[in-house]
Amino acid sequence: MPQITVTEICKQADINRGTFYLHYKDPYELFEVMQNGFNQEIMETLQKGESPCTTEESLINLLSIIQDKKTIYKILISERGKNNFLSQVLLEDYLQRNGDKQNRKEPFSMDYSFTYMVHGSIGVINQWLESNSGESPQTIAHIISSLAHQ
Repeated sequence: MPQITVTEICKQADINRGTFYLHYKDPYELFEVMQNGFNQEIMETLQKGESPCTTEESLINLLSIIQDKKTIYKILISERGKNNFLSQVLLEDYLQRNGDKQNRKEPFSMDYSFTYMVHGSIGVINQWLESNSGESPQTIAHIISSLAHQ
């Protein structure tokens, strides 16, 4: 995480240091709370429908959250250059919904194809957000779905 001070956070949030320390012990705890909240919102949305791995509509819902929370998403993926949080969310969702099916497939092929799909999807999402080109979540979901089914 980039070095940011409590003073900078308080100035940006227009609060005093005492208020900050009433809720968080340091910027790292604030970061963890924000990350957990974002992940929870994604998981709750995914639990309402199908896995984003299986339907374009669920992927649209996921992309809409990411688009609405673009700033926090960028902060989370910039953390040491990792996309682990989104990979983990997608993996948990996929395994929860497809645990029985996975046992029927050869484990290695499932792992490789899922890894390819997740990391490719994350790459498309990152490019979409970075480019600021204005495509809708529906357009990006269609692109990801069509690439996943080639």
